[in-house]
Amino acid sequence: MAKAARFQALDRVDCSIVRALQANGRDSFADIGKAIGLSATSVAERIRRLEEAGIIVGYQACLSPAKLGFPVTAFVLARPNGPDARFIKVARARAEILACYRVTGEFSFIAQAVVRDVTHLEELLNYLEPAAVHIVTLVVLSTSFEGVPIAVGETEPHRGSLC
Repeated sequence: MAKAARFQALDRVDCSIVRALQANGRDSFADIGKAIGLSATSVAERIRRLEEAGIIVGYQACLSPAKLGFPVTAFVLARPNGPDARFIKVARARAEILACYRVTGEFSFIAQAVVRDVTHLEELLNYLEPAAVHIVTLVVLSTSFEGVPIAVGETEPHRGSLC
């Protein structure tokens, strides 16, 4: 089996494709190609290459937790009681926890959770408590912004820029 070529960097066209996909991941190869001046086949090949390089890691629908019955978002800061792997296992077992980040500082983990109400949040915290020495909970009052696309191909780096 031939070894895949190592990905070097995003060129101008790759940046245009990535920006288009971040704006609307459901656009067809033809629509993206029309917008940036490439054939659908060329767009498909470049996207395949970006996926193989691990730059594009997936596609997903963005859902409204509130419309699905989970209007309360909370961040749970935790210092584990015992091995980190234990806390990760306990947190991963709960569907309410959408993400869990290993962080530096006073706490080892920050988990993002969505729940029905404060009673549901209390149940979640009671479940996590045996796996943590200390837990602090932050309930989100409102969201100022989220889902900001990663800036690619910008000449001046700014918030979110990786290029």
